Amino acid sequence: MKRLTAVLVSCLSVSLFAASPHYKKNGQPLCTAEQTGNTFVGGCTAGLVAGLGNEDLTFGVIATASAGTFCHSPGSGNVAPGQNPAEAQFASLQTIPGSAIKNGNATLSPVSFSFELAVPTPEQAGCANSNWSVSLGPVEWSATYVVYQPFPELLEKLSFDF
Repeated sequence: MKRLTAVLVSCLSVSLFAASPHYKKNGQPLCTAEQTGNTFVGGCTAGLVAGLGNEDLTFGVIATASAGTFCHSPGSGNVAPGQNPAEAQFASLQTIPGSAIKNGNATLSPVSFSFELAVPTPEQAGCANSNWSVSLGPVEWSATYVVYQPFPELLEKLSFDF
């Protein structure tokens, strides 16, 4: 099992009029994630943001995973690289309506996520035929905490990778 804890650092760049978004003191979310095999579970703590405009605010985690595939011959036990990688994408986004942003302040709710990189079929992996079986190589995983106002204008993007 692999565990990653990342303290998120604010990197705000905006083009909103009369808005200067920033985290309040001690308001930056903290994200953690765990990988067990090809399953990923994680989350980010709540955050406190100030200096916002009155548009809807969308925030959350966008994640991807990929791994090489291996094709296993049913008779000889030979193993050959698959032609196509296994890939997965995931998003856990929440929206705060502009009417709920008071005096430029908003509380970002905690975000949790869980997703799995599925083992593809022999056809999807590019194996010789459907009698072969498929296994995955090492999984590469990345996740990004994002804040948009208005969507899809990106205010902040903070990555944490495995």
